[in-house]
Amino acid sequence: MKILLCAINAKYIHTNIAVRLIKGYCLSALSSDIDVVEYTINNYIDDIVRDLYKKSPDVIAFSCYIWNIEMIKKIMKIMKVIMPDIRLIMGGPEVSYNATEVLGECPDCDIIIRGEGERSSLELFSAFENKADLSDINGITYRNNDGVIVSNNASVPADMSDLPFPYDDITQTDNKICYYEASRGCPFNCQYCLSSIEKKVRFAPIEKVKKELKIFIDHKVKQVKFVDRTFNANSKFAGEIIEFIMDNDNGITNFHFEVAAELMTEELITLLQKARKGLFQLEIGVQSTNEQTLSEISRKGEFEKICDVTSKIKSSYNIHIHLDLIAGLPYENLKSFISSYNDVYSLRPHQLQLGFLKILHGSGMENMCDKHGIKYSPYAPYEILKTDELSFDDVLFLKEIENMTEKYYNSNRFVHSTEYLVKFCDTPFEMYSKFANFEKLHFKESAVHNKNDSYRFILSVVREFDGADIEELKWCLKLDYILHEKPKGTPDWTECCLNIFDKNDVYERLVRQNIVPDYFPEYSGFSPKETANYTHIEKMPVNPVNLEKKETIILVNYKNRDLYGNAKFMIIA
Repeated sequence: MKILLCAINAKYIHTNIAVRLIKGYCLSALSSDIDVVEYTINNYIDDIVRDLYKKSPDVIAFSCYIWNIEMIKKIMKIMKVIMPDIRLIMGGPEVSYNATEVLGECPDCDIIIRGEGERSSLELFSAFENKADLSDINGITYRNNDGVIVSNNASVPADMSDLPFPYDDITQTDNKICYYEASRGCPFNCQYCLSSIEKKVRFAPIEKVKKELKIFIDHKVKQVKFVDRTFNANSKFAGEIIEFIMDNDNGITNFHFEVAAELMTEELITLLQKARKGLFQLEIGVQSTNEQTLSEISRKGEFEKICDVTSKIKSSYNIHIHLDLIAGLPYENLKSFISSYNDVYSLRPHQLQLGFLKILHGSGMENMCDKHGIKYSPYAPYEILKTDELSFDDVLFLKEIENMTEKYYNSNRFVHSTEYLVKFCDTPFEMYSKFANFEKLHFKESAVHNKNDSYRFILSVVREFDGADIEELKWCLKLDYILHEKPKGTPDWTECCLNIFDKNDVYERLVRQNIVPDYFPEYSGFSPKETANYTHIEKMPVNPVNLEKKETIILVNYKNRDLYGNAKFMIIA
């Protein structure tokens, strides 16, 4: 028997840990041929069907999430036409909590595996091999011989110590994100999240975790993203993992954790502050700073703690911090959300994600919709349309703010320009509102598509900011430009702020006289040509950092970048 475990990822760089764990858990116990196949939502359905068909499977089990469920339903329908005898299985969070309903709506699906899939998959595939009855297999929903939908008892989760290392061939992950879990479950009860269903947190043996992380490190994987819902649920456990990673750092691999600020201890913060720049990145879910909202969704609201933790970690300049907000939560109207946005923006995280509430099947929020007048799309990803507090017009407006935040904040290309413009607004949200309104009015026919369009947009939008000086903004923008990429020409938007001196004279003094290492020691021993390849010199009539009207020479070092992705620079004259 040939079994395919099929994942359809959101992006090519993603990998699917679920199907890999199931394969590893089942492989040694079965005689069947089990393989993992991965595609993305950007693949054509016909291409996926063709590839699946050519592999001649007897069983296909799909890993289902909000981003791929509609695509999977279409694929199953076609597969049943061309291979009527094939068994099609669905599993994953998108079908685990409304399995009877999903099976009733999807006649092409034969069986749904609910919850954690390792044990149920092994029992199910064993039953296929032995042509056994399905009635004793826990954790599945299926149709019996009479066509009646039956849901067996829930399965017992696998012991974390029994789970295999998910990447049996680590070479297949080159240039991709590797997902990993050291724990399952979550100590919190946030009503919008499925992780709140399982209250108990289970941890893998620490020595097993270390052994498996060493595989990633030895292979120099680009990024390992922990899927633990609260990585620091146990501070001692988290600290031991962090310390192990630091002790075995290969100088390349980055590790991403989702953490709860309220559980961050001083010991963990101190440890993180000692890490290599870029070794770790942290994601902290703020969601809202409205206390009534946080209480309603059963989330602890300790924004002061979030401020303290973010400030302390940022002060070491070595860790990328990502803060999340959710629009559409109970009791949060537009005014309240704007306040939450400004609160989070004031912390200047490296990424500010403005997301929208999604009503996930099985979440507590699903039962709160009537109370709060929550209306959401009937199609995945079930995103909020409106609430008692937030109109559809408000949602559309916040979508525009999300777009502006992504382009001009999260891109990290406009750090100095936006810091200049925000001074002429009462709040950061007001600045991005001006951006959104200006783009609608003036860039409708020629939308902002590429980075040069974005630079032109910033120069144009300055007219909306009373008191802002376009001459000062030009030099802030020029600094942003040269810090993000080494100029290879003269983009048309920079004609207003051209380099105004003979660069060769400066390179003669700084490069040929070997002065660059005085500012950046890593260039010691470099030839003049090599130094010129990795540096840039710019002369400005204004100091773009403090806007003092003084001739300023800036030396840019592209071999050394900050956590924004911008090159390091020094003002040398």
